[in-house]
Amino acid sequence: MIKKDERSFSTKASKTQWQDDFPMREEVEHFSGKTRVFIIDCHQGHLGYTLRAREEGVENGGYEFGAYSETSPYSALGQLRVKMRRALATRHISGKAGKHNMLHDRMRGHIEWSQERGVSLVVDGITLGIDELAVILGSYEGWTFDLRIKDSLE
Repeated sequence: MIKKDERSFSTKASKTQWQDDFPMREEVEHFSGKTRVFIIDCHQGHLGYTLRAREEGVENGGYEFGAYSETSPYSALGQLRVKMRRALATRHISGKAGKHNMLHDRMRGHIEWSQERGVSLVVDGITLGIDELAVILGSYEGWTFDLRIKDSLE
């Protein structure tokens, strides 16, 4: 049986342990074969642990990911690593600025806002303005679409 004082000590030790592990750097191979570096931060709230990974050294655009666990930051870290590897292994667009094309019937990324560009989408780590998105979608005139926006922690 664990005495109350021993239980308090182990709780403090485990709390300090996860806090010592964050922020951390994580390298993930991109579909291009290059390595992308991420900074992963952890925040403990009343209901669990939230992790955010942001691509290091990228001012505008870049990849961002999030994960959540009610029980452990390491559980959220496992989920986050799966998301990062899966997303970086899939290429959604090709081309150059102003002339991007979708490579298949799905495009994934995140929405961001900046003072100079307003609302934009970041796909494959590339920032696409709304006008650029309209050019990409214009080639699919007459097709149907299914727009889904979800929390980055899902």
